[in-house]
Amino acid sequence: MKIHLWGTDFRRSSAELRKKLALSPEERAQKLNDLIRLGFKDVVYLWTCNRVEFYTTAEDYFCDTRPLWLTVLKSFGLAEEDYYRGYHLEGKSALRHLMRVASSLESMVVGEPQILGQLKGALTFNKENNLPLDRHLEQCFHLSFETAKKVRSETAIAEKPVSVASLGLKYLESMESDYPLQKAVVVGRSPISLMVLQWLKKNRPQCPVIWVNRNIEILKSYPEFQGLELLSLSDFLTGKIQFSHLFTSTASIEPIFNKGFFEKLGDQKKLVFDFAEPADVEHFVYKPVRVIHMEDLMEEARSNSRERAESVSVAEKMIEDAMKLYCLDQKEKPIIRDFNSIEPEFLKELEAAMALIEQEVPLEYQARVKKMTEKLVKKNLHLSREHLREILKKVTHSETDLLRVV
Repeated sequence: MKIHLWGTDFRRSSAELRKKLALSPEERAQKLNDLIRLGFKDVVYLWTCNRVEFYTTAEDYFCDTRPLWLTVLKSFGLAEEDYYRGYHLEGKSALRHLMRVASSLESMVVGEPQILGQLKGALTFNKENNLPLDRHLEQCFHLSFETAKKVRSETAIAEKPVSVASLGLKYLESMESDYPLQKAVVVGRSPISLMVLQWLKKNRPQCPVIWVNRNIEILKSYPEFQGLELLSLSDFLTGKIQFSHLFTSTASIEPIFNKGFFEKLGDQKKLVFDFAEPADVEHFVYKPVRVIHMEDLMEEARSNSRERAESVSVAEKMIEDAMKLYCLDQKEKPIIRDFNSIEPEFLKELEAAMALIEQEVPLEYQARVKKMTEKLVKKNLHLSREHLREILKKVTHSETDLLRVV
């Protein structure tokens, strides 16, 4: 297979590194054209807050695209060592990865639906901007879309949240009739806090949000702070800030919020989500305030996680089945099918060529030539039978004497 990719994600790199690889829609077409001029046949670019990937079509499986990827990183102002903060995949491994990404098996929150739309948008961008797009690469993307849809429709992979944050947000949605979301406060800068902020901005953009932290200056280094009111924790605790919802997830060893804090705010109904461990909110009884603690969510999250694991196993089998059918279909193409009839003849010619080495090559070079020939054949046979067949197809259509070439 000719598909190659380089990418990095939340597991392998920092948000700062991925931010350097971000391209705005206005500059994207020009930048991709610049990359193509470096020597790429085509480039499909995917960027999300947790993932950046570049897909391309190489001449063949064995084409060494590493120098091109290093040049790409350099053009973004990154160093050579940043190459190793990502992954470089080729052939079937690249296709399998693309299908896993589309099916959200590689997402931070497995089962989230947004990534499929983002992949479709990446492919559409190339078409709308008349950027080169190899037919084979487009086929791989459409195969990943079809497989992802099947995974979503035939498994329960997206039905139940497995993280306490996602589960808490589901509770928020189900309880909005009793606790209308009028003003939210998010405390801390943990990954859960950032996830809540992103969710609020996307799903409840009309809701005012206050972001609270011990040090508010550090919050300005996060892109999430745009459009939010920032407040220090000490000012929040001593003031009488009114809100309808509170989300807290800090590293504090002792509880930050107690019954007295909420009593001084009056009897307005409040919904509080304590995602911290140890808890940020003391256990208390105060009728106007409903507190959902981490332990309230953990058991349900564990149960959902077990069910999600079963769905992931089913999804992985679907991907492997789709890979198998696709590869078999490629082998059944007429040009490959016709080659089956000449394969035995090629092996005979190869044996004859090896025998002729002793006759045609000077004695002092024979051992070296034999070693090189065996290494070349073993490499092709071991790594890619399809690639070997492609080479042989070209050779059999050439007027060059096979024996003399070898």
